[in-house]
Amino acid sequence: MKRKQIDHIPLDLLVEILIRLPAKSLIKFKTVSKIWLSIILSRVFIDSFVSISSTRSRFLVAFNNGVFAKRGEKRLFFFSSSQEGPESANHYMTLRNLDVSTLIGSCASVHGFMGCQISPRYMICNPSTRQVILLPTLPISPERHPSPDIRGTCLGYDPVSDQFKALSLISSRLRNHDHVEHLVLTLKGDKRKYSWRQIQGNYYSIPPYSPVTMRVCIRGKVYYGAWTPKFGMEPVIVCFDVRSEKLTFIKAPSRDVLFWQSDSLLLEYKGKLASIVRYPFDIFDSFDLWILEDVEKHEWSKQTCAFPLSWWDSVSSLKMSFPGTNKAGELILAPRYLDHQVGPYYIFYYNVETNNIRRVRLQGIADDEEFRHSYGFGKTIRESHAVYITPEHVENLRVL
Repeated sequence: MKRKQIDHIPLDLLVEILIRLPAKSLIKFKTVSKIWLSIILSRVFIDSFVSISSTRSRFLVAFNNGVFAKRGEKRLFFFSSSQEGPESANHYMTLRNLDVSTLIGSCASVHGFMGCQISPRYMICNPSTRQVILLPTLPISPERHPSPDIRGTCLGYDPVSDQFKALSLISSRLRNHDHVEHLVLTLKGDKRKYSWRQIQGNYYSIPPYSPVTMRVCIRGKVYYGAWTPKFGMEPVIVCFDVRSEKLTFIKAPSRDVLFWQSDSLLLEYKGKLASIVRYPFDIFDSFDLWILEDVEKHEWSKQTCAFPLSWWDSVSSLKMSFPGTNKAGELILAPRYLDHQVGPYYIFYYNVETNNIRRVRLQGIADDEEFRHSYGFGKTIRESHAVYITPEHVENLRVL
């Protein structure tokens, strides 16, 4: 289309056309003209784009090229796949020269932004805009530790205030004190002035507890499992309200929800907080699904999900993750690590109501010898290539 033809498109029609394009195309189209640039960068357009993008959410798969890659050659890859049609993943973004060998905990998507723990820093990136933010290091206390004892960091988003915040939990910097400190960083304004601050009531209004499980953000609330007042005593789910920065405790339905730690995780299931409990020392033919039915009354329901062992014949390792659900409400199971040998990467969809399970190959996830050789993927069993999947990633054009 010629420039004159583009300039004569009615503005409202132009907006309707642009807003239906993928983020990758819109980033390129910002250079077409000043009008297009102003449209794509406008807050109204960005908000409308996110609303439409939420109806066509995508798989986002993140993985690295291994612990033993040379320091200047370490990569963190992001691949994207549509939930509709063929399960083929396309390269989305690559982060270079990061010490991704220390990627720990999770790499999770929150309203279009990825939050990744790269010890001792926390990284936030937007695969749509390629923006990357490394948050400031946490405050230290020379009297106790040369560096803070980090218990976990996560990204939260409040849809009411349209605000992103990072929450970090560290061991108390006071001598002879078992409390957890809660540090918050608001992602707003000049990034050079970003700083961590304590939430109110750190030591007196919040009971002591020991956080153990991964964190999940659901509708403006960040949830994570903990023992209170000390490790191994009373199991609870801690709820951090992103907007008010208040903490509340929800009684856990069973010690099993926390007992297995890395094999006990939290996720969103049909709009509700849920917990998956898998017994790591048993054969993997079942798991328990706990669903928080009533937040106020702390009422949970439980369902044991079973399936035949033959489903795992195509998987070299039974270290599986439960990254969430698809739009149909099926639970997603996926291998936590890439196979050290080149081969297909499979994901599994489990229907809780019918007990049906189906296997789908996700093509393009380091299943090519040339790709692995080019980026220094190791072939030994000791190599570890962790895979992080977000099944409901929403494209967002916003820049923090």
